[in-house]
Amino acid sequence: MTIRVAILTAILYFLGAAPAWPASADDVLKQARALHEAGKLKEAIERYDRAIQIDPRSAKAYFNRGKAYAELDDDERALKDFSEAIRRDPKDAELYYQRANAYRRLGQREHALQDYSVAIDLTPGNGDIHLDRGTTHYELGQYEAALRDYNEAIRLNPKDADAYYNRANTYAQLGRKERAVIDYDQALGLNEGFIEAYYNRGIAYADLGQYEKAIEDYTAVVKEVPKAPEPYYNRGLAYYRSGRPEQAIADYNEALRLNPQDPEAIYNRGVAHARLKEYDQAARDFTEVIVLMPKSGEAYGQRGLVRLRQGRNKESEADLQKAYQLDPKLKPLIEEAIKRGQRQEAEGAEKEKQ
Repeated sequence: MTIRVAILTAILYFLGAAPAWPASADDVLKQARALHEAGKLKEAIERYDRAIQIDPRSAKAYFNRGKAYAELDDDERALKDFSEAIRRDPKDAELYYQRANAYRRLGQREHALQDYSVAIDLTPGNGDIHLDRGTTHYELGQYEAALRDYNEAIRLNPKDADAYYNRANTYAQLGRKERAVIDYDQALGLNEGFIEAYYNRGIAYADLGQYEKAIEDYTAVVKEVPKAPEPYYNRGLAYYRSGRPEQAIADYNEALRLNPQDPEAIYNRGVAHARLKEYDQAARDFTEVIVLMPKSGEAYGQRGLVRLRQGRNKESEADLQKAYQLDPKLKPLIEEAIKRGQRQEAEGAEKEKQ
């Protein structure tokens, strides 16, 4: 038999035709990986299909095809392939980790947590898995559990800026703003170009009443991302709260140039105009908010207060009644604002007499 095969092979070569022996699953898998690494995902999937046809027991073929599907944003198929791979190789932590990522992207966070936990049990000491499990806990509002994972991720990899950033966000959610600032500092020390850390640290500083520091952070964000309305808006709030309504209005204007239909920016610009006694501009802003949000009791209330100061008493009363109708809780606040305004007017008149 061996002699006959050798003779047949020689004849085929002599005639110019090489024998086409079937490729092994490993050979096809190598071809698929080469295509995968070259970014030719659909072609790679076809090769992975062939590898699985040749050897249906290949966990590697299912796993790699699953990764290709994931890169194509087809997480449903990725999930099926990762599950097939796990069925064939239940001790491989990477399989559980990738399936957990797919579950998380699909919004199935409880399943993701289970797989992250299995992966951690199989490979203790992997900070990346703790980081991702922590983020999943965070997304579920399980902040204490998230903290535990971020603490472990930082212990395992103290140079991971993302871990400090995520832990800072968690502290912020728990109301521990000072501790959040410390972690944002750590993240920025490891990655000075971490724009999200500047932005969120600015929010933490503002919540702590440290408006100058908040303004510095928002300014750093504006320089790097000049077309994002949010940092202008937040910096406007910080300017207003630090007693600079003119700068606040300038930032609200920029935020509105970038996002013209933002009712919160329009509303707060109106508040700043009112503080500067620019009542016509304030009334226009509150009217615009009412057009965008006809059930905003606060906008009616603010316009009512502005119209009262303009001497438009009848229109003011109509606005205030509408505000009370939409939100009865506003009545004591508005009444107190009216009394405060009356006291200020009386004090101003007294100073003029003196």
